[in-house]
Parts: sequence; structure tokens; C-alpha cells
Amino acid sequence: MVRIFTEVLFLLSRTETPVPLPLEPGKEKDQWEKLEPFPKDVYRGPLESESVEPALIGGTWYPKKPADPASAGPVVLHIHGGAFVIGDGRIANSGPMMDLFLKHGKTGPVFAPQYRLSSRPTSAPFPAAVQDTLTSYLYFVRTLGIPASNITISGDSAGGNLVIALLRYIVEYGEELNIPQPKCAVIIAPWVAPVKFLWPEIVITSNPNYRSDFLGSELCRWGAKTYIRDVSPDHPYIVPLGRPFKTSVPMLVTFGGAEILAVDGVEWVREMERVEGNKLETYIEPDAPHDTVLIGHVIDFRESSEGVARKIGEFIRQNA
Repeated sequence: MVRIFTEVLFLLSRTETPVPLPLEPGKEKDQWEKLEPFPKDVYRGPLESESVEPALIGGTWYPKKPADPASAGPVVLHIHGGAFVIGDGRIANSGPMMDLFLKHGKTGPVFAPQYRLSSRPTSAPFPAAVQDTLTSYLYFVRTLGIPASNITISGDSAGGNLVIALLRYIVEYGEELNIPQPKCAVIIAPWVAPVKFLWPEIVITSNPNYRSDFLGSELCRWGAKTYIRDVSPDHPYIVPLGRPFKTSVPMLVTFGGAEILAVDGVEWVREMERVEGNKLETYIEPDAPHDTVLIGHVIDFRESSEGVARKIGEFIRQNA
């Protein structure tokens, strides 16, 4: 199944198949919510761009939007993965993962935004996805009035990259913009060095986990070249590896032991752990490929993905 999934990703990536992002609910019905962008003043520094402006986005609640989000208790803001070029957080793509969060992780309600992708037809490069991640977080704390002490931000793969970028942004701009820190963060198989997929192919094929993972070079190369356009490929909001920062937000970082992104990801964790005051917990999923919480039901890693979901739930409750 891993080999079959590898071929599917290869075909999607080689053809750069467009991913439409409609703003209508579809099968999500009343789980769907539209999010207006906030005043441009909150998108400062690395989130400012002459060509990419904050935009209207949508998102899906799981299992449904709380009647009173401000008093609903712990909630999760989850940023989906997909190399910045695929995925949408909707039921068809993210439903099984959200079921794991709710059933095995026993988390509170989860909201998954549909941020803009750098692929066709939206073709929105950096910083669009980071802008939309900030919009989603501000939707929680400002629009819905959810106490930051009840919020876990989580993300998988490219979504993990975006969670790291949001944490950095809150550290750098949160005080002056009155953006509070979330209670904790869950970062699943984060993509911490997209730029490496623009380097010679041998950089990727020499990775010790290259042949045990379905995440080949094609998808990541497609994502890196479309997401990184008019900015430095080593931008700290794109490549956190080698650019640690201090944050008081406790983090759980998970990887599959056989996944290609674990090599750089574990190094990033070590860098962050060396910063005084940072609190990181790491969980390595034995012998697992990339992001089984997302696709474990496809490649028959169900027990493994359920175990990761339970670990995530335990971490959130410990920090509640």
C-alpha cells in the first residue's frame, strides 16, 4: 500500500494537478465556516507582501462548531499538510484524521482551515498560507472569544511548518499586536527544510529513510518551487531548521521512524531544546512512514496512527 500511495503522489505531483478550493460548504454543511481576513495591520513583517494579501478562507469544524466556543473548554486548531500544494481540511481529505483526534485522542472540538495553496488554481505562494494560519488563530481568540489557555494549535507535515511559523510570529509580534500564546502545540512530522528539495536529487535519495517512505521527492519539489518564489529560500518562516527561537509554548513533536522528514525534523527538535526555556516532548512512531495520522487508514497503519492520536490527546490533557 505504501508503494501504491507513492505512485499516486508521483502522478499528482508530476502533472501538478490543480486543487480547487471552493468557499461553499459542500458535504460539510453546517460544519463549514467562512473566515474574513483581519485588518492588514496585524499581518506585519514577514507576513507583508505586495503581491499576496490576506484573503477570505473557509474551514471545517469536527464534529461540529460548539454552541458557545468561548466556554466550550479545550479546542484544537489543526493546520493540514500537503506540501503547500494539496489538501483542504475538508471531510473527504481530513475526516479520518479528525476522527482519530476525537475518538482515540479524545480532544475537544477541532477546526481545520482551508488555507490557500501555492498550486493551481489559487497559486498563492508564501506568505499566503502563514497569513491564513494567523487568520484562523485570530478567528479563535478574537472572533469567537476562545481563551488562549484553551487552544492547542496542531499541524502535520507542511501544516507543522505553518504551526512553527505561527509560534515564531507570536513571539516576534504577539506582544505589540495583543496576540496571546496558545496553551500548547502539537507538531506532526513537520517539514522543516523545504529548500532542500530544490537542491540536487542526491540530497534526497541519500536520505537513510528515502526507500522506506512514500513521500518521494516529486511532491516536495512541486511544493517547494511554488511556495518559495519571491523570497529567500532560506527564509526563517519557511526553513526553521538552523533558526531556533525561544517560546514558552509546550510542544509535542512526532515523527515516523522510517519517514524521510524525520532526519531534519529531529535535528530541529535538538536545536529548539538547546534554547533555554523551551519545552519539547518528542515521540517517534516505530517503523512508520510519514504522517500516518493522516493516511494510516489508506496504507493500513491503523494501530500505529491510533497510538499517535492517543499520545496527542494525552499531551493536550497534560497541558490543559
